[in-house]
Order: sequence, then structure tokens, then C-alpha cells
Amino acid sequence: MFLFTTPPAPVRDTAPASPVVDAIRQGAERTGTGFDYLLATAQRESALDPAARARSSSASGLFQFIEQTWLGLIKTDGPRLGLAQQASAIQTRPDGTHVVSDPAARQAILNLRENPKVASVLAGALTQRNRETLGQELGREPSAGDLYAAHFLGARGAAQLIQTAQRSPTRPTATDFPEAAAANRSIFYDGSGRARGAAEVHKLLSASHAGMAGATAAPAFAPDKPLTFANSDGPAFHGLFQTESRRGPISEAVAKLWRGGEGNAGAVKTAALGFFPKTSVSDATPITAPPPQAELARPASADLPLPAAAEPAPAAKKTGPHEPLDLSAFMRRRRR
Repeated sequence: MFLFTTPPAPVRDTAPASPVVDAIRQGAERTGTGFDYLLATAQRESALDPAARARSSSASGLFQFIEQTWLGLIKTDGPRLGLAQQASAIQTRPDGTHVVSDPAARQAILNLRENPKVASVLAGALTQRNRETLGQELGREPSAGDLYAAHFLGARGAAQLIQTAQRSPTRPTATDFPEAAAANRSIFYDGSGRARGAAEVHKLLSASHAGMAGATAAPAFAPDKPLTFANSDGPAFHGLFQTESRRGPISEAVAKLWRGGEGNAGAVKTAALGFFPKTSVSDATPITAPPPQAELARPASADLPLPAAAEPAPAAKKTGPHEPLDLSAFMRRRRR
């Protein structure tokens, strides 16, 4: 259903066809995460190389998961994603670290980071978890750039970075994230060795995801959950008028339509333009009120003679200010 405009031509997926891209697409569909977001993240992290390995950390695979993050994801999300056996082999210590007693089993689990299908599904699951955490911490829907910052620093770290960028934008980020800064100097320091501020680091992390409205796609329908729409946690038609970055009507014409228009001096409000205004009130030619009835030209048909067989209606009897209306002449004509 298209309420206000002609439907545009369908946007064709421009991502190159490959097993890796197909795996990312399947992971996005399975977890309800935006495909564009996952693809952009994999491109930035590994240039779509499933065997990519970091030189300065334990990160590996399409999405460059470090060992502890990967083991934690397998432990928490593995059972519902078909990895129950691997999840049962992982133990979590009181300090929160994850261990596998069998070295061979541990290596086999870590090697799954280089499996595009497994990595994409778990990247989608992590994105959804980060989205929930960031939404609670920030009090708003996180942008695609915010979510990538959470992929890079963890959800809590990303929330800290974003809040610092708002309060103290020039504060050196390496001070708050020394381990991440040591492993990623090009992010936290510029070419001259100057430590970048929080706002600068956040902007740099968000650059590859700029312009994306959001990173969450419509989840698959589940009988025990209400039907929702892409990028919307509200009513069914919420997505028609709101986006992730703007919480008002997308079109000013739509806004004026619901408000009933904003009148100009001597002009009729936008509502007079109808339900499908082609221009805004400021651009439209002012619509003035119609001329008085006495000034309207008589239609040509008013001067045509009556047919010969037609009998003119008798003149209505004048009545006094308190006399009832005399309908006898009308009733006689009706009985003929």
C-alpha cells in the first residue's frame, strides 16, 4: 500500500554474488539484522576475507572476533543456533572469562570464526544484543555507527565513548581505552602521534556506516510475538512516518496534512489542497474564497425556454411571519 506516492522501482542488491556475501545475507535474515550493516562491518573488519587475522590481537575471521568475545557468544547464543555441543564445552569462570578444558575442542571452536555462515549468524546475534544494551544506556535507538562502535569496543565501551563525546569531545580516548588503543593505534592516534578526542574517534568509527538509517531488519514472524515492521518497535504504521534519526513526519507535506495546514494571509489552509498536495503552502498559488453568489455568471442553460408540455408551477402563497407554509398546490400536482 502506497499512501502518498508512486512506488519506486525495487532496489536491486548491488553486493557481488559470492559464498561469503551469501553467508552474510543468510546470517542477517536469520537474526533479523540489517544485511547492509553486516556487509559493511565485514568489509571494514576483514575486506570479506574469512581467514583474515589481526597482527596485534587475537581477532580472526570475517568480523574479527577476539577469542573471549567469540567464546562468550558461543556459550550464550550457541544452543539456539545449533551449536549446543560447542557451548557445553565452554565454562565461565567467576571473573567472567571463558575457558575450554580440552585444547583440541577449544581450537576447533575458535576456528569457527573463519566459517562465514557461523561468523555471520553470531555477528547478527551480537548486533541485536548490542542494540538492546545501547538503547538502554543512551535512551534512544542506536545508529549504525553506534552499533559498529559497540562491535569494536563492546556495548558498554561504546556507550562510554558516545557519552564522553557529548560531554567532553576533546578528551583523549586512549586514556579510557588503553588496551584497545595499543592494538589499534591508527584509530586512537593520528599520523603525527596526537591522541584523538572522543568525538573524533566516534566519527572515525562511524565513517564506514554513515548514511545507514539503521542496522536492524524486520525479524522473522513468530507466532508468540506481535507482528513488527523494519526499524520499528511501535505501531504497525510507525515506520511510514519515522526513521531512526528523525522522530517526526518524514515529509513536511504530510505534517501539514495532519495539522490541517498553516494559513497565510488571505489564503486557504493546506487542507483545501486535498489529500495529495503537489506543493507546500509556501510554493502554492494562494487559493482565495469563491466570489459571492450574486457575482457568479448565470449558466447558459438558465435562458433556455421550458418545453411546451411543461406546466409552470403555481406561485407559492405568501405567508405571514407566523403562518404555516401552504403546501396544497404542491400536493395537487403530486395527485395528478
